[in-house]
Formats: sequence, C-alpha cells, structure tokens
Amino acid sequence: MSTLAGLLRGAATGGVRFAADVRDLIYPPHCPGCGGHLDPVAGEALCPTCRRDLPLPGEPLCAGCGIAAVAPAARFCPSCRGRFAMDAVVFAAPYAGTAKELVHRFKYKADFAAGHFLAHALADRVDAALPGGVDLLVPVPLHRRRLADRGFNQAALLAREIARRIGLPVAVAALRRGTHTRTLAGLHPEERSRELREAFAVRRAGQVAGRRVLLVDDVLTTGATAEGCCRVLKDAGAVWVGVAVAARVLLPLRRHGEVVAGVQR
Repeated sequence: MSTLAGLLRGAATGGVRFAADVRDLIYPPHCPGCGGHLDPVAGEALCPTCRRDLPLPGEPLCAGCGIAAVAPAARFCPSCRGRFAMDAVVFAAPYAGTAKELVHRFKYKADFAAGHFLAHALADRVDAALPGGVDLLVPVPLHRRRLADRGFNQAALLAREIARRIGLPVAVAALRRGTHTRTLAGLHPEERSRELREAFAVRRAGQVAGRRVLLVDDVLTTGATAEGCCRVLKDAGAVWVGVAVAARVLLPLRRHGEVVAGVQR
C-alpha cells in the first residue's frame, strides 16, 4: 500500500510539473513575482517593478524575538538563547511585497519559476550565514492528504534546489507528518501549537544522529511547525538544527498593550 501511495504521489507531482513546463513552453518567460512578461534578452529573474518591491532581510536580528541585533547572523540574543529547539533561523526576505507574492505563486499556483527564484535567494543566504556549518538538509513534510491535494511538497522542492546549488545532501523523507492538521494560516500561536503537538516524527534516526541539520520550509510564521520538527530531530540525535525559510513573517510584539517592534513569535 505504501509503495502504491508513493507511486501515486510521484505521478501527481510529475503531472503538476508537466503542466508548468507546458505553460512555460507555450507562453513567453514570465516574471515569477507578478506573472508579467520578461525580456528574454535581458536575462532578468524578476521584472524591474518586482525587484524594486522585493524586501531585503536587513540587519541581522535575533532568530527568536526578531528585535535584538546579533552577531553573527541567524543566532539568538542572550534573552532568547536556550528557549527554542531551533539553533538558528535564516530567511531570504520578510514575508511582504514581492516575496509574499512569490511564495503564493509557488505554493498555490504551482509556479515553479517562483520557487526556483526563492530557492536560489535562500541558498545564497544559507551560504553566507552558515558557511560550512550544515551536514544535511531536511524539508518540512506534508501530510499525505495535503500532498495529494497540492501535488507537490513546496519545502521538498526548495530543499532539493538549495542542495543542488550549494552542494549539500538532502533527506527528503527524514521526517513524516503523522497527523493531518487543519490549515494553520490565520490561527493564533496557541492554536497552532495545539494543532502541531506530536504531529511530526523521524523516520530513520540514523540519518540525522550526530549531524548538523538544516530544516527547510517556505514560510516561518509563529515558528510552531519549525519548533515541532526541530524537537523531534534533536530527540533523534541531531547535534544542531537550524531553520531556513524563503520568507519570514514579522509580527508586532505587544508589551503592556504597546507595539514594541516587528517580531517573529
């Protein structure tokens, strides 16, 4: 049964990719940010308008609170250190403007040009922030029902392209998602935590034991999904687990009723 399910998932993913390839063959190259035409002579990955609207990561901020400036990049400030299972967070861009549109086109419209752009941008960030500090890439898994609905796992495609670009191995099936949770978008952080409790498990501990693992996903919102995956990876023996996402949501932190700053919680 598991072999049949794997074949069906592979066929679904292949069908989605084939449809995208046919679209790109019939129509001229398109901007993955807005869908507009690109000048094939210029060889640009984004149109000028989308490139201007692409937010940059900015100065290194604490991976936990998103407020305190830290050095080196992707680490935790003293107040957040030790509170999280994840050891670092790397992201290509804040989840806004063109970056948000790229994620949506990739994830919900099977626009693989958008995914390709995000993967390359994230690979560059990983290479700069964590040079030589990672042994293995592991994508966040989808439950089989959602994988069947979507036809592909966007985190797995990102991980494969990043691995190819910077020369790292990837274990696509290292994690499994045993619980089918409802869509997490829009849920309160506490609701997300409840939904994700015991949702993830490591398939083969030998793949991650004693290794420095980088978890790959498309978006980091509250961090509940990443925390759940990082905890089980560490329980399986991973000595270090970082998180790499294409885009990171910056949420307002309220302290005593006052908005302090943009912050990832």
